[in-house]
Amino acid sequence: MIDKKTLLRIAEIARLKLGEQEQEEFQRELAQMLEFFSKINEIEAKGEELYYVREKANVLRKDSAKKSGRDEKIRALFTKQEDGCMIAPKSL
Repeated sequence: MIDKKTLLRIAEIARLKLGEQEQEEFQRELAQMLEFFSKINEIEAKGEELYYVREKANVLRKDSAKKSGRDEKIRALFTKQEDGCMIAPKSL
């Protein structure tokens, strides 16, 4: 169980202003969360450690550029073009 001093410190760190009833509710809910997490400590890992990391790291795939077939339709939407670049109007 969490004592009142610890509860008030947690509320202060979280910038919570709790009334008396809210403090009791927060204390009860926090105790439930801590009880839940304490159950995780009861799990015994037998054999290998429980890691969910792939053995291969930093494997790069081959990327290749493809024409979408819509290039000209997109370019037609822009009224200004300069050196093959599309120029959009300024906006604030």
